[in-house]
Amino acid sequence: MVGGSYQRQDVKMNSNKYYSTRLDWLRKKISSIRENKDIGVAPVIKWLEQKRKKNKVEVNLALIPDLKQWVYKNGIIRHKANNGHFFTVEGVTIRKAEGREVLEWDQPIFNQKEGGILVILCQQQGNNIKFLLHAKFEPGNISKLQLAPTIQATSSNLKQHHKGKKPHFSEYWNNPNTTLIYKASHNEEGGRFWQKSNINAIVLLDKNENIKLNDDYIWLTLGQIKKLMLYDNIVNPFVKTILSPL
Repeated sequence: MVGGSYQRQDVKMNSNKYYSTRLDWLRKKISSIRENKDIGVAPVIKWLEQKRKKNKVEVNLALIPDLKQWVYKNGIIRHKANNGHFFTVEGVTIRKAEGREVLEWDQPIFNQKEGGILVILCQQQGNNIKFLLHAKFEPGNISKLQLAPTIQATSSNLKQHHKGKKPHFSEYWNNPNTTLIYKASHNEEGGRFWQKSNINAIVLLDKNENIKLNDDYIWLTLGQIKKLMLYDNIVNPFVKTILSPL
């Protein structure tokens, strides 16, 4: 360790062992910290509630034919662009499903060729390790905004195939000046998504890196995040999965 930061290693080694070493360092660093008991979660919940109240987005369920950019064609629901950068809704048939409630059934399923990039940035700040979470809107969210990873995107989002804005802090993904604590592919929920996996990662910033935040992001300790997980619909599932190795 140099100056309280994890020293980068240029040694070729088995990735599982490599990440295990870095995870062990981060766990020990966190466990050695005596978190101030006065730093609770009430201010975080208040901050999120205020953001939810200010959020003006309107979301309503609609019929497929009423969606301007989506079509039903050849038995598949897809985006009009049909360029492979959007998911499709297709049908799947299941037979001989031993161990399930029934042996066979049919259902629709989401099919997306590319998986997600789910990254939480962390940094040593003073005598603590903090994690950067995003108050992110998703159309299916209860209460609109939930605490999400720093970066929650697809490869298409990062490459701006949808002509949208590049995700905030995406410059820290695959950045040689950061330390990759761990990276692993996790299967998306298999009852709804067809053979899709997401990259989950924790990235450590240099402790002297000064990043500019807008009001949609918040630094939290691991203790605060764990407490927030006990509240309904505050922390999204991806945060829980990414931080589970800790």
